[in-house]
Amino acid sequence: MKVVSEALDFNNTTTVSVKNPTVEEVRFQTDSELWEAFKEGDETAFIKIYNDYFESLCDFGIQFAPLSTVKDAVQDVFIHLRTKRAQLPALKNSIQPFLFQCLKRHLFNLNKKAAKSNFKLTEDIFEIAVSHESAIILNQEHKVKLERLNRALGKLNAKQREAIYYYFYKEMSYEEVQDLMGFDNVKSARNLIYKIVKKLKQTFLYFF
Repeated sequence: MKVVSEALDFNNTTTVSVKNPTVEEVRFQTDSELWEAFKEGDETAFIKIYNDYFESLCDFGIQFAPLSTVKDAVQDVFIHLRTKRAQLPALKNSIQPFLFQCLKRHLFNLNKKAAKSNFKLTEDIFEIAVSHESAIILNQEHKVKLERLNRALGKLNAKQREAIYYYFYKEMSYEEVQDLMGFDNVKSARNLIYKIVKKLKQTFLYFF
């Protein structure tokens, strides 16, 4: 979180205007390569990052706040990433966790200023569930088990749901969960997820 705090300053309210590049899009082999190109001033790299992650960031942000607020916040994040690109840290793996970290921090900063605005963080964050659409082909017995799993997920607290969201829904590593949730070490993230899975297993063994 320290890196984000030093690199970003969310005071500008300008909006990002992204257009399709007029030249053929560069094919980046890895997120690390894409990120470095962006940091070095490659506007095509910025456009690709914006297009690739805008929707994912909105999906993540609505776990904390209304969509209208989230869209503006995502715009803010991209504006300041572009402004501060030279000061941003190198990323060895996926870009997504860093962007999530930036957006989460910005939304919490907005919440601190809630007395001066109409914004307020959603109280019941990370309302996760297994979609019933995925159960269409299941027989009645399995559908009953699905209902039990969703009830078990609903009994998790906000911190537990957040960890599940990152690790299972977004397929992040323990290290990425650690960074996003502010744990002191990877072991804390691993232990939390282990305890959650164990708790869910006690309710419903079929899906694990």
